[in-house]
Amino acid sequence: MNILVLATILVSENILANEPIQPIPDKIKVDALQVELGKKLFFDPRLSKSGFISCNSCHNLSMGGTDNLKTSIGHNWQQGPINSPTVLNSIFNISQFWDGREPKT
Repeated sequence: MNILVLATILVSENILANEPIQPIPDKIKVDALQVELGKKLFFDPRLSKSGFISCNSCHNLSMGGTDNLKTSIGHNWQQGPINSPTVLNSIFNISQFWDGREPKT
């Protein structure tokens, strides 16, 4: 019986190691230059279609990384069908968007 228990534990650990969702690491490597570039891009409205909206417009860092609206407002004040997900801790996301249509790259 002890062999069966040991085999079950070993198989379980191997299966869990291949799960897409993993525990958050204690430390992550941070590149200060990448952080600064990301900050500049996140707040730059020139990257949007209209040139007036930055990522922070819908993922407002001072409001928990979201716009705090039931459904988000897009270009030309168009009402979106869903709200914007938070970007806080998004480094740990396994996919992007509510429906997961974009894998993390």
